[in-house]
Amino acid sequence: MAISASWGLALVLSGCTGSDEESLPTGGALSSSWLERIVKNPDGFGTMIEASREGWSALHRNDWRAAAESGGDPAARAHEELARFYRVLAGLDSEAWARTGTTWKRRGDLPASSLLPWLVGTALSDAGRDEEASMWPSGTAPTEGLAQRKRLHDEVRSGSALAAGLVAGARVVASETAAEGQREFADPWLLRTLAHTEDRLASAVAPLERDLFSGHLSEPRDLPTVAPDPAVDGDACRATVRDLDADLDGWRATAGSAASPEGRQLLSELRLVEGARARALTDLAIAALAAERPSCALAYGQMAIDYESPRVVGVVNSPTLFAVVASAQLHAGRTREALDAIEVLRTDWPEVAGLDETLSTLVVLEGMDRSGDSRE
Repeated sequence: MAISASWGLALVLSGCTGSDEESLPTGGALSSSWLERIVKNPDGFGTMIEASREGWSALHRNDWRAAAESGGDPAARAHEELARFYRVLAGLDSEAWARTGTTWKRRGDLPASSLLPWLVGTALSDAGRDEEASMWPSGTAPTEGLAQRKRLHDEVRSGSALAAGLVAGARVVASETAAEGQREFADPWLLRTLAHTEDRLASAVAPLERDLFSGHLSEPRDLPTVAPDPAVDGDACRATVRDLDADLDGWRATAGSAASPEGRQLLSELRLVEGARARALTDLAIAALAAERPSCALAYGQMAIDYESPRVVGVVNSPTLFAVVASAQLHAGRTREALDAIEVLRTDWPEVAGLDETLSTLVVLEGMDRSGDSRE
């Protein structure tokens, strides 16, 4: 496999003496980036990763759980990535709860005794969406099972309990009998609790190497000025991607022609530029979501995806990229497309099972005739 061969190359380079740090011309938008550092001094890169080879390899291929187990800088960086991943998922989850509640309320056929209104209110309150939460029931949990579940989350978030047992029972934390059969509800707190846990782990140790295999390039990239028309806003954000690609292509042409054979091989086989580009675009997509610009976030997310393997997590496609695309699709009103993006993660990330179920229910609700009340 090319990637593992490349990591072998990186280790061989730790003893290489043929690289000259002054041989590569500098200048341009990426002149002080970690990309240039590697191509300019490949033997130094080999030396740097040797102490935590497995961790850096896992971080490079976006396998954050493996990197988190490795210790050192790769583990610290992995906890930061996991915290960000869960924050994006938690935002998506609260939006899915809000839309599920609103859609069911509009249908007018939800029994007064249903648990759903309380769960919608608690999901929105937990997300800090207090104004929306005030329109739903609040206060004491309606069942002892939900009350116990909430206490466990509070203990995990305070650091007095471990999160290990939360995921297994998160897909169904409550159920009720309905005309169409048993109606099941997922855990509305899980993803935000996991984000809290990873934030705490990330803050315990600050990594010394913050840039390697990140989206941090020499110059920070900002969102373009917002356009009131979502279609125009998406086009404006796509234009900034073309600017980034021009910078990356120009740098790659200059660096590739001047680098040593080892540097060029690392650049190609590790797909360093492609990975950095996708991470930079994911960063911008998260910023666009925070600015409530879903068309912009979707433009960044879709242009970041590696369409040679569009449904596979790897060097280019990170779990957060799929979470961002799903969130942007839902905020743009495309629930089926949001579900499609999140299902890429379902096998390897069991913690998204509840979110997947909530989105599935929402898809059915949105497509259902007022006269129909069965879930297909």
